[in-house]
Amino acid sequence: MKYAIISDIHGNYEALESVLMEIDRHGVDSILCLGDVVGYGPNPNECVALIRERAEVTLAGNHDHAPLGRMDISYFNPWARSAIEWTRKELTQSSIDFLLELPLKIDRDDFTIVHSTPLEPADWNYIITIGDAVKNFPEFSTRVCFIGHSHVPMAISLNEGDDCRVLKENPIVISEDLRYIINVGSVGQPRDLNPLSSFAFYDTSDKKYELVRVEYDIAKTQRKIRQSKLPDFLAERLELGQ
Repeated sequence: MKYAIISDIHGNYEALESVLMEIDRHGVDSILCLGDVVGYGPNPNECVALIRERAEVTLAGNHDHAPLGRMDISYFNPWARSAIEWTRKELTQSSIDFLLELPLKIDRDDFTIVHSTPLEPADWNYIITIGDAVKNFPEFSTRVCFIGHSHVPMAISLNEGDDCRVLKENPIVISEDLRYIINVGSVGQPRDLNPLSSFAFYDTSDKKYELVRVEYDIAKTQRKIRQSKLPDFLAERLELGQ
């Protein structure tokens, strides 16, 4: 099976369209979405509709729960809170119904998918450091766990001696001697100082993982954000990749 794994779309329709075009160009058997379909961006309903049409599986992210009143939003920064409140008013009943039913964590083939962390996924913690990864490896039994949430692509491996290391190569051939936690980055709001949309292919036949970056019409999304009266910072950050 060849999968496309996408995450953190955040209402950015232009980015999602570009990513799906690239996926179609390569061809896959299934598209998996790791959550945060909405939040920050100006097209929440359009992104929900497209994900419903194209993704075989969609998980819940914290920004999918937040506008539904399923979590405390006080810990979000002011820009995120403003976008959550705006999104709450914009969501159609159809979008709400879809977001309400999304699972938090799923096992497929030889891998696990979750938005945040396999350990207590509804707490919305991050895996950013090797220390974070060490705590989470025991929480899934498959060889690979794919995550999103931080908007920063990253791959960490664990060997049989319990040694972790950050992997810099791309693509990665998944070894039977290692286990992995891999962050596929963000479609709609990358934060690794690279404004290009990020997603991944994973082929279970040849055990190959590849991170992919694609361009999209950032200026168009920025115009929509400003026209929607969302915080200007949410438009500015897109071209900076932060």
